[in-house]
Order: sequence, then structure tokens, then C-alpha cells
Amino acid sequence: MTSHRQSEDRFARRMLAIYVGGVCIFLIIPILLPMVISFSSSARIEFPPPGFSLQWYEAAINNEHFRRGLWNSLVIAAVCAVLSTIAGTAAAIALNHYRFLGRSSAQLVLMMPLALPAVVKGLGVMFVLPSYGLAPGVVATILAHCVLGIPYVAYLVLATLSNYDLTLEQASRNLGASAYRTFRLITFPLIKPGVVAGGVFAFLMSFDNVSLSLFTAAGNTLPLSLMQHIQHNADPTVAAVSTFLIISAMVIMVLFGQVIRQRQLSGLKSASAEA
Repeated sequence: MTSHRQSEDRFARRMLAIYVGGVCIFLIIPILLPMVISFSSSARIEFPPPGFSLQWYEAAINNEHFRRGLWNSLVIAAVCAVLSTIAGTAAAIALNHYRFLGRSSAQLVLMMPLALPAVVKGLGVMFVLPSYGLAPGVVATILAHCVLGIPYVAYLVLATLSNYDLTLEQASRNLGASAYRTFRLITFPLIKPGVVAGGVFAFLMSFDNVSLSLFTAAGNTLPLSLMQHIQHNADPTVAAVSTFLIISAMVIMVLFGQVIRQRQLSGLKSASAEA
């Protein structure tokens, strides 16, 4: 009976491993294909590539349209990440710390942009901009991206605050610390992983956003430059730029994971030393 159960467990584990492996392959293949095509020697997008060449990376670097789009995307994403981190963290703390009339509705409205279709958000932002005297451009694109960035940050910070002990802040205030000092020394160090994660996600979301930028960008961001290029040129230059974006995102996520891991290890070492 025991051997039969063990054989069933081994079979279940193997089937689970096959299933997980199949899902991983299904998700990874669309990412790997552009990377392979970017080294093609052919003048058009085809797989498998007939030969190996770095000419499309050189073409991407020499393309002024891509360089200007990359700079615009970096500026917009950086400012959006900062504004979204500040606003999203403040909103998460308010929703977690205080009980007020309409709190559930406020949280629902805050998270609603994550559920709405991209075209709906883009059209809504485009119609609202003239009411604030804003024309399509960098400022309008930053504010539009914040519509998505703020919910990302708020969601991650709220998840961090789920195990947060409010009595720590109360004890700090009772001992004479100001609200700012309490936040800087007590609150922020405890919620820092969620704040940093939210800022990283807001940056990445803004950097490769297409739907909102289509309605708000007067100039070009890098994703819009890629769209315009592929409409008129079916060459692997787009694959080369896509490879650069994929590797950049992977590097950011790996570095972020390393920072979080080091913080966890330092926390464990501190706890062990105190024990």
C-alpha cells in the first residue's frame, strides 16, 4: 500500500514538472525568438535566421529616432516612478491606517485603472487633458502614466502593510517623536520593500507603455518609435531594440531581487545577533 502511494506521488510530481516546464517554455519562446532574430544576417524578419550578424544592433544605435525615443522614455518613466511612488505610498498608508466613510469605495476607485481596458484609459485621459489646460506632450504623458503607476505602488505597499503593527507608530508618537520622524525611522524602513517594488514596477510599466502614450505623447517614446518603424520597415532592427529592452528589464529585476535578498539576510543576521 505504501509503495503504491509512493509511486502515485512520484507520478504526480513528474506530471507537475512536465506541466510547469511546458508553461515555462510557452512563456519563454516569445521572448527568445526576437533575441535570435536580432542576430540575423537577413534584411527581413525570418526564422530561423540564415546567418549571424550584428548589423541590426549597429543600425539601432545609429537610428536617431530610437535614441530620441529612448531618452524620452527614460525621462518619462523616471519622473512617473517618483510621482507614483510618493502618491501611491501616501494613499496606501491612508487606506491602511485610517477608517473613514467611503474607505472601501476609495480603494476600489484607486485600483480601478488596473481593470479598465487600455483604450478606455487612453481616451479618458485624452478628453480630460484640455480641462486642465494641458496639451499632448511630456507632462501629459507623465500624468497619464501615473494613472497606472499609482495603483501599482499602492497595491504593493498595501500588501506590505498587511502585517504592519500600528502600535509601533503609536509608541513612537507617545515618546515624543514627530510624525515625520516616526515615518522616517519606523514606518518607512518596514514598508521599504513594497515601496521600492512599486517604484520599479511603475518605472517598467511607464517605460514600455504604448496605449496611454498613443493618446498623450506629442513626441516619440521608444515603444512608439518601434511601432512606427515596423509599420514601414520589416527588418530585424526592431528585434535588436526588443532584445535590449528584454535584457534591461531582466537586469533590473535581478538587481532588485539581490537587494531584497541581502536585506532579508541582514535582517536574519541582526535577529540572530540579538537572540
